Amino acid sequence: MLTRTGGRPFGSEVATLTATGLTKTFPGVRALDGVDLTCRPGRVHALVGENGAGKSTLVRVLTGNTAPDQGRILFDGAPVTLRTPRHALELGITAVHQELTVLPELTVAENVLLGQEPTALGRLDRRAGDAWVAGALDRVGLTGLDPERRAGELSLANRQLLEIARALVRRSRVLILDEPSAVLSGDKLAALFDVVRALAADGVAVVYISHLLDEVRSLADDITVLRDGAAVSSGLAHGYNVRRIVREMVGRDVDTVFPVLAPPTADAVLEVRGLVPRTRGPVPDPVSLDVCAGEIVGLAGLVGSGRSRLLRTLAGVRPRAAGTVRVKGRAVRRGGSVGRSPRRAMRAGMVLVPEERKADGLVLGLSARANTTLATLRQVSPLGWVSARRERAAFAAEQDRLGIRAAGPDQDIGQLSGGNQQKVVLAKWLRRRPSVLLLDEPTRGVDVGAKAEIYRTIAGLAEQGMAVLLASSELPEVLGLAHRVLVCRGGAVVGELTGADRTEEKVMHLALGTDFLGAGEGART
Repeated sequence: MLTRTGGRPFGSEVATLTATGLTKTFPGVRALDGVDLTCRPGRVHALVGENGAGKSTLVRVLTGNTAPDQGRILFDGAPVTLRTPRHALELGITAVHQELTVLPELTVAENVLLGQEPTALGRLDRRAGDAWVAGALDRVGLTGLDPERRAGELSLANRQLLEIARALVRRSRVLILDEPSAVLSGDKLAALFDVVRALAADGVAVVYISHLLDEVRSLADDITVLRDGAAVSSGLAHGYNVRRIVREMVGRDVDTVFPVLAPPTADAVLEVRGLVPRTRGPVPDPVSLDVCAGEIVGLAGLVGSGRSRLLRTLAGVRPRAAGTVRVKGRAVRRGGSVGRSPRRAMRAGMVLVPEERKADGLVLGLSARANTTLATLRQVSPLGWVSARRERAAFAAEQDRLGIRAAGPDQDIGQLSGGNQQKVVLAKWLRRRPSVLLLDEPTRGVDVGAKAEIYRTIAGLAEQGMAVLLASSELPEVLGLAHRVLVCRGGAVVGELTGADRTEEKVMHLALGTDFLGAGEGART
């Protein structure tokens, strides 16, 4: 349970950062429409809204990356023109963006100090730098992480915390956190919350952007809701409940209840026996599981529990050291000497919607229609050349089926909101008509409206007979969307929960390896 601590009385000091009447128009889109935002020292100001509501554009304006068409910005009560990102940093405005900027070939220490290396007498002060790095890593819960380790070797969660450590070194007056908790859970999530509260207690004005509304209400002192580029409302957090936030975000009441699931059949579509991923570290216990036609099986566990590795191994993205995988009775062979072959998994009817859609699921710079047909190019290339007409027709069909909101089939995929990008990734793989759908964090960074639509789509696919294996860090999502839940720890499946045993408490006990009353009932390895 999250608790709210710290925070100074509203209006106790001059606002650190004030934006009034910010307007920004791009060709065919009014991204910001007279937005006001007041960020006061010692307070956490939550900024919420659907994907495409204007949050990212507002952040770009406040960090000097984009100039507004109209409006003004005050810093400590004085008007400023944020000419460049460097100018914003010099004032003390720092942003940790949703798209991570960690440089993989640099070390942890080099990433933390990037652009702010301490010097003495014109030379790099290594002793001071080491102290800064150690202090920042400790504050974000990365105590013990080797500063000389290559950043590209870190998990996604640790790279997120590394970004925040870099912001701490900057000693910011205003810190903007864009979906900072999206890849975190357990102790790493707790470390983030501790950092946010400590920063507010130190007088920093924190702007916190998140789709997790319970989290927002627990951390925030103030809330501003954006919709269609405009600020719908702004006020003290205690004046908002989740229903009000959702209603103001989407302009209507949204039914966030999970869809009713049709019962699965007894016919196993996916059969896994003794699966062992190839790893450099300790060899995990073999994994065996079945997923039946029409069944949604959820994978739960803490960050690093092996959920994503299991899905990527099944999909042939990671090498398989041992074990057998069958789809509808047909063996999916390992990929020769390298042990991996996504093509063989796809041919067998198994596809993966990956955790990081922009890195692994999309080709940025291509259009929405091109991304939609990437996995089925033969269908749109009758004579060996891609037919734009067929691509547009394919996109139109998927747009209608999944409710993809885009200006048109030729719109750059990078211009779509996170939820609509995720729908394009889903559409790309559904066009192959798979028998097994592997979903890794299917609603990460997706707003509440698009999330409900994706839930309905997944439930509908299962009802049509597809076998779904779903991994998510959001326990309510796993428990609400799955027929049964497998809990992972240390790369192994350590328990199965069904029926009334599917509770957050029992999932966490299994994930942590602690005992709970009746653990033997409804849990098996």
